Amino acid sequence: MEEKISIESPFSIPTERREVREFLKSVPIAPGVYKFLDKSHIPLYIGKAKHLNKRVSSYFRESSRSKKVINLFEEAKFLEFAITNTELESLLLEQFLIKEQKPKYNVQFKDDKGYPWIKIENTKEFPSAKSFLGKKLTNGKFFGPFPNSYAVRDALKLIQKTFKLRNCSDSYFRNRTRPCLQYEIGRCSAPCIGLISHEDYVKDVQGAELLLEGKSEELIQKFYNSMDSFSLNKDYEKAALYRDRISALRDIQRTQSITGFSNSRDAIHVFSNKLNTKIGVTSVNHGWVTGHRNFTTSNHFEEKKILENFIIQNYFSISDCPSTLVVGKKIEEKELLEKALSEKHSRNISIITRPGKKDKGLLEVCKSNTEFILRREKVDKNIKYKLKELKEGLAIENDINLIESYDVSHHAGRNAVAGCVVYSIEGKSKAEYRSYNISEENQGNDIGSMLEIFERRFKKEHIAEMPSLIIIDGGRTHLDNVLKKLIELDVIDTKVIAISKGARRRAIFDTIHMEKNKSVLVNPGSVFHNFIQEIRDETHRYSITLQKKKMSKASIRSSMDELSGVGKIRKKILLRYFGSIEQVKRASIQDLCEVSGIGETTAKSIYRELHS
Repeated sequence: MEEKISIESPFSIPTERREVREFLKSVPIAPGVYKFLDKSHIPLYIGKAKHLNKRVSSYFRESSRSKKVINLFEEAKFLEFAITNTELESLLLEQFLIKEQKPKYNVQFKDDKGYPWIKIENTKEFPSAKSFLGKKLTNGKFFGPFPNSYAVRDALKLIQKTFKLRNCSDSYFRNRTRPCLQYEIGRCSAPCIGLISHEDYVKDVQGAELLLEGKSEELIQKFYNSMDSFSLNKDYEKAALYRDRISALRDIQRTQSITGFSNSRDAIHVFSNKLNTKIGVTSVNHGWVTGHRNFTTSNHFEEKKILENFIIQNYFSISDCPSTLVVGKKIEEKELLEKALSEKHSRNISIITRPGKKDKGLLEVCKSNTEFILRREKVDKNIKYKLKELKEGLAIENDINLIESYDVSHHAGRNAVAGCVVYSIEGKSKAEYRSYNISEENQGNDIGSMLEIFERRFKKEHIAEMPSLIIIDGGRTHLDNVLKKLIELDVIDTKVIAISKGARRRAIFDTIHMEKNKSVLVNPGSVFHNFIQEIRDETHRYSITLQKKKMSKASIRSSMDELSGVGKIRKKILLRYFGSIEQVKRASIQDLCEVSGIGETTAKSIYRELHS
């Protein structure tokens, strides 16, 4: 490349109009790269052009200058040109120079960190599959990143049900003498006590890896081969196991919103506001979403070329570029980018700017993932600090994004109702508050009421967003029973704690109960403890309000039920006409007579009974 490139010595940037015209005549009429330099000859901005003269001339049209260009011209003192033979060469040279010199005004995309991954600890004899957040400095095989912790949870649930990989700690694994609950509910093959051979367990690990890599068809073919092999050997029990696995994977494929893609592809969504630009990339392999990443830049120097700049920077720097990029927007240099990427990766790379139906669906998935991350960033600083303290205080590995808190309220064992308040990264989410009427069989039974609530809450097939933390009002017994119920309901990645009132119901004597029989007394000066109490008190307030409303309604029903000579139909007519029992009580005999079906005699009787 060096033999094909000629470097022009830096030119001083003119300021007078006459000088500008003369200067532009000297700008090469050829493809190449241009540099704006400061007084010390340090690059401020590097760009490429098919026609250097036309491109550089555009910067000197004062009427079309943006604020960023004006700022650039205030700092820039020199211009330097590097002439190339082709536009492709200029593109490659531009990227090399930007990467090497990192000019101030060039767009630099920062990869947003902190996405969750799935880690398979393949260095262990019996690897475990767990969620992982942070830098990949430890040993193991990583899959992702996933857009959020709920996506990780769903993926882990899938591979644990299908392949029964362990998710316990090494110390727990080494000290087992009998199968744990995970084995009992069909989510672990119990390698800890030898209920599966090392060879078979390794095969399951490999199957899980294929699934996480999006190679479902390859995996299904392996399952067919195993099923046929066991059938020939008349081992029908194991053959049935692989038959069920094939069926489960086919069901998953049918429910996938992204299917039918024969090659790997990335969908790219661009979101811009006044502060910065967010670019989301959702990766798909064989119809499976295998990862999502977000990138941010605050430099809008060339707003129209943000997408092009991102594609160049990101896909030139990676070793494994997908075969297709789906952008859904017009790109002026589409053919050039395709040619450059294809040459870089030694295979055909295409960019889709006019997506069909399936690719539009993929772009929507990318948009949803990107905007999910954006919603997370709209955080009140105080809430963000509280959530951080809560995470550290409870020793939770992943960030706390959603909290649900439950309390049961009743009056002398009657009219029981439960309230659920919700806190997100934006604070109280009152629109997400929920209420539960407790069944007759659990009236006055706090533990039974709690178990009923969670049965109703988590028995659904799909929950859009699982809570990171559940707080219940109660003691150790409440917590232990709720934990057992949640395991039955397959809710295992959510942290659960309980908070109970202490002596004389004073807040300073509150106790926070956690898993593994750990309990701590409240420290009044702790943000961690104060935040838990704040959530508990809000939950208590909400459930008491619900209970009072329920009692009021019950009282109304009771008052109406006591009216002699007034059947169910007339009661409904009266309440519909007046709106409430209070309004019925305020009505005169004449007012009552105006109600359809209520004669003077009945009206007098109702009036007399309500005012006796």
